[in-house]
Amino acid sequence: MVPQRPQTIGIIGGGYTGLTAAYRLLQAGYQVTVLERSRQMGGLAMAFDIGGARLEKYYHHLFTSDRDIIALADELNITIDWPSPPMGMFHGGKVYRFTTPGDLLRFTPLSLADRVRCGVTGLFLQRFPNPKPFESIKAIDWYRRYAGPGVTKTIYGPMLRVKFGRNAERVAMVWMWGKMRLRATSRTKGGTQESLGYVRGSFGSLTDRLVSEVQALGGILQRGAVVKRVNASPPRLLPPESDPPRFISNLRRTEPRNGAVPWTAIRGTPLQVETSVGTFGFDAVISTVAPPLLAELAPVLPSAWRQTAKSLEHSGVVCSIFVLKRSLSPIYWMNVSDVSVPYGGLIEHTNYIPPSEYGGRHIIYVSHYTYPDEEFFGLSSNEVLRRYLPHFKRVNPEFDESWIEKYMIMRDDFAQPIVTPNFPERMLPYATPVPGLFSAAMAQIYPEDRGTNYAVRGGNQVAAVVRQYFETEAG
Repeated sequence: MVPQRPQTIGIIGGGYTGLTAAYRLLQAGYQVTVLERSRQMGGLAMAFDIGGARLEKYYHHLFTSDRDIIALADELNITIDWPSPPMGMFHGGKVYRFTTPGDLLRFTPLSLADRVRCGVTGLFLQRFPNPKPFESIKAIDWYRRYAGPGVTKTIYGPMLRVKFGRNAERVAMVWMWGKMRLRATSRTKGGTQESLGYVRGSFGSLTDRLVSEVQALGGILQRGAVVKRVNASPPRLLPPESDPPRFISNLRRTEPRNGAVPWTAIRGTPLQVETSVGTFGFDAVISTVAPPLLAELAPVLPSAWRQTAKSLEHSGVVCSIFVLKRSLSPIYWMNVSDVSVPYGGLIEHTNYIPPSEYGGRHIIYVSHYTYPDEEFFGLSSNEVLRRYLPHFKRVNPEFDESWIEKYMIMRDDFAQPIVTPNFPERMLPYATPVPGLFSAAMAQIYPEDRGTNYAVRGGNQVAAVVRQYFETEAG
């Protein structure tokens, strides 16, 4: 039951989590304002015009098991296409296809015994249904023990290094299990190839429709609003400092723990959000930014929560987009297993979506996960280009710099949560210890850790928790 006076809710961040939460709460009768620092909505799926079409700032695709975003697209009458693009690996100066089981058997950098071992361990992970056994062990240790040193050195060790850098040997096996399970669930009939979904017209089409629905329901989209501080004034009461944040798997449980004041007893002035375009007052606030950032923005949060939030480390990403006159390779997704190459992945988008969609141009994303305090993160666009070009020629000896029509570089500080062993013990629930303040970010997704599907799922879930918060107060 919604109170007679519609409650006001502020949402920090206009990505898919924030927009989905706004959409659901507006449908339930609440008043919602989305505060987005950019001039565009969409977050990491933000799109821009290129070659007469639209393209995301960061590469995106869906799996057939991505039920939340598929359901939202269906609800909004958005079409998803399901191509089966070729996958591959760059190793030892050569491009190998890695799409079918037969491709693995032809992968000669591994001995025949190691190829079999790689296939068996991969199949085991894809079919094992329970993440629990993988939560307390490091991925590198599991692969060394079960896949063997040859497979680990050639495939999984490099895969972890390009994704996590200095934290490669700290990552929990549950992260790899999740990736293997996800890929197994998105196979074509017969299981020989992956079927990957792409929103017709780009993910920008879904963003635009979601924005349109939010506005039609009366939601306010405040663009260019850089959040500086989140405050709460007395008499809003906080739980004791000794109350540690814990993972709450049951979303219906929304009251503070350990005997803290229940939400039904909370009364007081609204939360205040200070931004670059003014200060806003809300009855509740949902933050979709990374928890370490929220810990800095909201000093009103207890120190125990802020310490836990700050311990949730993330890597950043430098993602380059190249618009070429010619195709670099026949592969869509190319993992790089070569320590001499300064990037971890080549994603030739136009081996997935035809070049004709972009005026005949060929589009490549080059992914390099790094950390904001590392040298590569701060390189200029020209320096990044100079480091990449020699390796493009290794992929395709015919490559010439004259093929490049345009290139752009995107950076994000919080691109990938570092999922370490026993990660659930540090996970934060959606409800923070400050009544009315909620957090829903990538680091609160588990056992998955990122992706548009989980952003939509998080938006649905945090909206349900906020509704229960108000219904409890009203009761």
